[in-house]
Formats: sequence, structure tokens, C-alpha cells
Amino acid sequence: MISFIRRSSSKTLIALSGALVALVAVGAVVASGSAGGAGTPPAKPLAQAVADSFAGPQIEGVSARINFTNKLLPTAGFGGQDPLMGGGSGRLWASNNGDVRIELQSDAGGGDVQVVASGDTLWLYHAASNTVYRTTMAPEKKDKADKGAKMPPTVAAVKRVLRELGSDATVSGAVPDNVAGQPAYSTRIQPKANGGLIGGADVTWDAANGAPLRVAVFARGQNDPVLAIEATDVSFGAVDPAVFEVTPPADAKVEELSPAAQSTKLKKGKKPARPITGLRAAQAAAPFTVSAPAKLAGQKRTSVMLVGRGAKKSVVVSYGKGLGGITVMESVATKADAPAATATSKKAERDSIQIPTAKIGSAQGMALGTPLGSVVSFTRDGVRYVVIGSVTQQDALTAARGL
Repeated sequence: MISFIRRSSSKTLIALSGALVALVAVGAVVASGSAGGAGTPPAKPLAQAVADSFAGPQIEGVSARINFTNKLLPTAGFGGQDPLMGGGSGRLWASNNGDVRIELQSDAGGGDVQVVASGDTLWLYHAASNTVYRTTMAPEKKDKADKGAKMPPTVAAVKRVLRELGSDATVSGAVPDNVAGQPAYSTRIQPKANGGLIGGADVTWDAANGAPLRVAVFARGQNDPVLAIEATDVSFGAVDPAVFEVTPPADAKVEELSPAAQSTKLKKGKKPARPITGLRAAQAAAPFTVSAPAKLAGQKRTSVMLVGRGAKKSVVVSYGKGLGGITVMESVATKADAPAATATSKKAERDSIQIPTAKIGSAQGMALGTPLGSVVSFTRDGVRYVVIGSVTQQDALTAARGL
């Protein structure tokens, strides 16, 4: 994953982030329950509203029309007509075996985007560049707690989860609502401390079956969402498997996003290596000099970990706590990581975007700020650095210059 973050184009990362937000929003869409009706549901305590939503018989799938909002980046210079980059509308299908398909069209005529998660494969087709971004998803592993979890959850079980969540976040009550003609409940979740630039998230779910109907993420101090996906029309029932068998055009360019994971598959019976933790141990095992000051951009170092094998070794250094912390990823630089003389690389030109640059000491780097967080990357003395966090671009640059 770290290798993917280091080597993917910025638009690839931004587009996939938008796609993953959409997939997370529908991850539990095929929940237990039956279809709802018009009006709003009765007022209930949050735990009761959640438990009751999952108490009905299981549904087989969902089909919906959706609106997707993405205000992470300014439209100028970042392909604002792209439906993933600038928002759009479309359709969503999900089955109870985990298959999901999202089809988005730009409101400004920027071409369509297809996102399909089926089996162990996730791919995104970007029509404007005629490019497919494809990766393999690791199979979901259920821990002992998951195996012993009772479904539908009891009110007591939901209360326990809410208490745990309440240690880090403020959770509002269940507000009766109606989305896409479905009686629903909404709640807002806000970080209690060091939430960085994240102000909170609104989650709205179907009162009859627990399916998420709207998910919105807000920047600190803002009333309008930065990211949101909302159903405008929804129906529940089995989805034809052929819906998920769609394929991108044969002449599309293909970018594989998981070559590192594919090349480091373990042989049968071989256990994965344990991460090496601690600055001294990580430095001893890393093929480069690790930069990990005790304090960075006003935040104390909290952990150092070496991950990966061979040439794929990377060191991850964390600073601060909570969502407002900063993470630094360090690895051996490759030819692909060579600093660009200008902000527009060939790949960026193809993606119709211009990435802002900044000086980090004597190095030329990339600096990208959004309402929810920032990323800075640069190469120095044969080492590639990526600084990322829910902090302002200036704070991310301060951190990068402190390495």
C-alpha cells in the first residue's frame, strides 16, 4: 500500500480516495430488514433506533440513484468536470455477497466513471483518459469478536459500541429524517480532541433495514460537506449478477495499483514478518538513514515502524495523536521519484491537472492541501519522503522542512 501511495499519480490517489469514500458508504448497504415507506420514523434513542433498523429479515440487494459531492480540490487545474474530482450523479448497485458497482456522470459533461468491486477485484474506469485503475483486495478476515457477534444487534450491544465510540467522539441522538422517500434516522459524529481539519460526519440510514442513505464529511468550521454521497431514489431486492460483469473498453490503458502486494505474496505455510518497531531497530533494518526527530511541527513522535521486505522496505513515523496527527513515510527513492522541474509531469498532463510545488530545503517537492488534509512529497539524498495528515498545507510543509 505504501508503495502504491508513493508511485501513483496524484489524480489516481484523489480519484481512488473518492471512489473508496463511495464504497465505504455502501459497504453495509445490504443490511438486514425490509423496504421502508413514506414519512419519517418515530423519535427513538440512538441505540434503539440502530438496533431496530437491523431487526427485520435480510434483503438481497439494492439499486439506487445517487448524488456524489467532492469539494476536496478547486476545479481550476484539477479536472473539475471529472465526476469523481468535482462531483456528479449516477447509479449504484450492491448485492448481499459484497459486490458493488457505482456509475457516475459529471454534471458538467466531463465523462463518466465506473467503479466495480466484485470478488477480490476493485477497478475504476476513467472515461476522460480511457484508463482503468485496478487492484486486488485482500479477503476480509473476521476476528473472534466478529465471529461471536450477534445479529441483529441488541440495544445493549449497540450501547456498548456507542460508549466506546464516545471516548473519542461526540455522537448526537437519532434525528428522524426522510431520504430518497425512505423513513430514516440521522446522527452526527464529531471528534472530541485533535480532530485535525475534520469537523465531523453525518450518517443517515434507512429506519427499516439499516442501509446507509447518506454519508457526508465536513471540514472543521464548515456547514457544507466536503465529501458526500446520497441516495435520491432507492429500491431493495435481488440485483442481476450481470450488472457486476461489466468490463471497461478493450482499448483502455491499464494501471495496476498493487504490483508490490502481488510480488510479495507469501509461500504457503510461511508466516508474514512482524513489523519492526522503535527508532533504533527500524534504523538498523532500513537500507537508508531514517529521519525521525523527536518533535515535528509541534507534535511529539509517537511511533516508528519498518514495514515491507527487501527493496520495498519503508519506515513509517507517526507524530501526535488523533485525526490531527502527522505521518511520515520514508523509503529508497526510485527513478520514478526523481524531482520534477515543473509542477506538470507527463502523467499529470494526461490527467489534466497541475500539482503545486514547493521548496523543501534544497529539494523541489509536491505540496497539495485540501479542506480535510494535506500531503507533501519530496526526494532528498536518495530517500523519498511523504508527509500526510489532517493538517493545513503550511503545517505539512513545516513538518517536511523539519525532517
